[in-house]
Amino acid sequence: MARRFTSDDVNRSILQGKTIAVIGYGNQGRSQALNLRDSGASVVIGNRDDEYRDAVRSDGMPLFDIGEAVAQGDIVMCILPDEVQPDVYRDQIEPNLREGAAFCMAHGYDIHFGLIEPRADIDVILVAPKMIGDGVRGRYVSGEGFVSIVAAHLDRSGQALDIAVALADGIGGLSQGCWETTFEEETVTDLFGEQTGGAGMIGSLMNSFDVLVEAGYDPEVVALELFASGELVEVQRAAHSIGVLGQLAYHSPASRYGQLSRVPRVVPAEAQDTLRGILAEIRNGEFARELAQVEDEHYKPITDLLAKYSQHPVFQTEASIRHATGRDKDQA
Repeated sequence: MARRFTSDDVNRSILQGKTIAVIGYGNQGRSQALNLRDSGASVVIGNRDDEYRDAVRSDGMPLFDIGEAVAQGDIVMCILPDEVQPDVYRDQIEPNLREGAAFCMAHGYDIHFGLIEPRADIDVILVAPKMIGDGVRGRYVSGEGFVSIVAAHLDRSGQALDIAVALADGIGGLSQGCWETTFEEETVTDLFGEQTGGAGMIGSLMNSFDVLVEAGYDPEVVALELFASGELVEVQRAAHSIGVLGQLAYHSPASRYGQLSRVPRVVPAEAQDTLRGILAEIRNGEFARELAQVEDEHYKPITDLLAKYSQHPVFQTEASIRHATGRDKDQA
């Protein structure tokens, strides 16, 4: 079992007197930077000249160009999209990174797949909150906290993992514990969860909608029952609180028996062969190469897939329901 760290395991003194340079001020970057500042850390922000700079100034954070911020950092936290990190690392981070500094990432993708090859004279660590950016900030402010995972890829100082745990504590990711992982494990399991969980949800909704509407049931009633009412959100909250099987206690006997007895038919054992194939594509780098091609095409394949799926009746029905309930004014 993976090692779990709690608040009792933190060496908070390891961050004292150190400057933490947070590179990127999007949802995650802003939330983690603010949480670290409020935890007493010395934080500077490195960001390119874009709209996020206004948020940095509004929050009263010290703002610098990326290279300038990196040069000040004893710890450099790179919280940028995976696809831009290799160029930013090569051109602006590595030339300014102090010998003996700690370089921290929020996702292992670029290092695991060799898109970033870090210098040997630094610590390379990972701190990944298992929470969306708004939740990282909101749960820190409320004191609720969230879970995180940490890893040490290069340990030049002999304290790399201690630094990662202290950073996880500083952003609020230790109140419920954090777990040790590796860059490979974090990358593979993260991609696999996205590709199977997300794809499974979208595909299941489409197929279930088609079957019920084909049988003569009203599309809007079907969409509401399947997902559009918001009931699934509450189911997920209950599952997070008392467990996936525990939340079944809130369901009727018909619901509990129907769900449990139909699992082998809805998700037959042979589906694992498909899942193993997806896992193999991630581990052997095939998906990374595929994604690189998507990036070369300026993400047109993503746009094309969104356009294709948006034509499916389930999502057009969802749009009608969102409009009727006023939720079409909500923004992602």
